[in-house]
Amino acid sequence: MPKKKETTQISNGNGLRDYSHLPRAKDFKKPEKLTDLQKELKKATSEALKALEEEEKKYGISVA
Repeated sequence: MPKKKETTQISNGNGLRDYSHLPRAKDFKKPEKLTDLQKELKKATSEALKALEEEEKKYGISVA
């Protein structure tokens, strides 16, 4: 009978996997200047979040 393969469990003691090797957002350098497209997307995101906030005030908290 073949020997079972060992499973490697990387854990931090409480059964959760250790994701410390993955890059975080702070590991990436911020761009020096935003492009026109980035500025447009930033403005659109801001407007969408403002509209969502107004809708939540009007109808209550969203489920999503």
